[in-house]
Amino acid sequence: MHELALAENMLDIAKDELARHGCSRLKLLRVEVGAISGVVTDSLLFGFEALTRGSVHEGAVLDIVRVPLRLACGVCGTEFEGESLARELSPCPGCGEVFGHRVLSGRELQVTWIEGE
Repeated sequence: MHELALAENMLDIAKDELARHGCSRLKLLRVEVGAISGVVTDSLLFGFEALTRGSVHEGAVLDIVRVPLRLACGVCGTEFEGESLARELSPCPGCGEVFGHRVLSGRELQVTWIEGE
């Protein structure tokens, strides 16, 4: 389960940032997870809770913000939300093209907010 390793890396980022600001306890960790990032959010949450259980960070909240798949048509440039991982099969609402779309968002996996005390 690579989500456990991801949760551990996110906690390490948070701990480093907390230390830089003189905080010792994590209250909130917000992460953006894109629709085609390959991350199973339930597993990420489970891993986070397992890693914080029994630690000074127990009770910290992992706030997962889901980022939808946004595409730009390679033919006409129309921007739209994709329907699935098979982005090439999402027809452009502007011209109907199904191939050659560029991913604008949906691959994200990043820590965006940390709160501590």
